[in-house]
Amino acid sequence: MTATLTLNGSESLVVRESTPDRFEVEATYQPHGERPPQHVHPHHDEEFTVLAGTIRVGFADRRQDFAAGESFVVPRGTAHHMWNPGAEPAVLRWVSTPAGRVEEFFTAMDRLQREGRAGLVALAGVLHHYRDVMRPTSPVTRAAVRVLGPLGARARR
Repeated sequence: MTATLTLNGSESLVVRESTPDRFEVEATYQPHGERPPQHVHPHHDEEFTVLAGTIRVGFADRRQDFAAGESFVVPRGTAHHMWNPGAEPAVLRWVSTPAGRVEEFFTAMDRLQREGRAGLVALAGVLHHYRDVMRPTSPVTRAAVRVLGPLGARARR
């Protein structure tokens, strides 16, 4: 069975493979999409291949656009964020290795969207619970997750 997960109003994922070692999705970024906070993944590497459109990646020291046919790797611990600033959807093959709790994190984000609970406290709760998967790099965002995360985590139960 193929699962489709929605991360926010502009990103969705179709799960292609999920094993303990590898989590692969086909990600679609809608035109003029939301720019997520810059973050790091402490325990997994990410590999992307752009299948259609263009994706913009903000690293700590630069921004770079990748077009259809291009690939790039984001090693664990590398600060980054990505979005589609263009007028056409961007489609990427996205592989996380090892998979760890990546699928669980994306499923929790999808649940917030589907239940209409994607507010600050709920999002902080997910980020707090899955800090082994994704950590914001902004000191302000990290402080908000530290303070609000336990409240949001309790609300998840």
